[in-house]
Amino acid sequence: MTEAEPVRPEIDADRTAQVLAEAIGRLDVAAEPRTAEEHLRLVAVAAAVEAQSRALLAEAVASSRAAGVTWAALGGRLGMSKQAVQKRFASRAEPSGDELDDGSRVLGPVTAFTEMGELAIAGRHGWHSVEFGPLFHRVVRSPTQWEHARVSMLRGRVRSLTGEGWVVIGSAFPYTYLKRDLGTPALAEDDPPLTADR
Repeated sequence: MTEAEPVRPEIDADRTAQVLAEAIGRLDVAAEPRTAEEHLRLVAVAAAVEAQSRALLAEAVASSRAAGVTWAALGGRLGMSKQAVQKRFASRAEPSGDELDDGSRVLGPVTAFTEMGELAIAGRHGWHSVEFGPLFHRVVRSPTQWEHARVSMLRGRVRSLTGEGWVVIGSAFPYTYLKRDLGTPALAEDDPPLTADR
């Protein structure tokens, strides 16, 4: 295989089409459209699916970047040049500077492998995430400690967690990020965070 050839995963196109058809069938679309209105409903649902698919791809790329995947590797998988994939998907630049004008801070660079540990430490000091992107979280400080969670969108746990006091920060496929105010006083900035053995 040459470098120009994209590396495509083996995906069962028939199975993908079947799953998609079953999902669309749950959206009040006629199984066999006969009227102009039924066809227009199918067109509207197909357009919504396309928009969601584009958003899903953008979130998957952002998540891959946060996990340390290079632009070159993403370009190879998508059949695009490194520059083309970067131009298309690098719309959210990483904020720069320790403390921003609004008093928030940038926690980063972090990856999918390090971000939860960094958020745990920051949370003990009262910092909680309000925004994130590839390789960063923007955090703000409060007088109380915070807990952060990252759950797979594919497991459907978000709804049960929000019922337990968790607040959704946002999603980047395949994850949803949440936070919860623990109600205990935050550690001072110069205090080391508590660990399991302290």
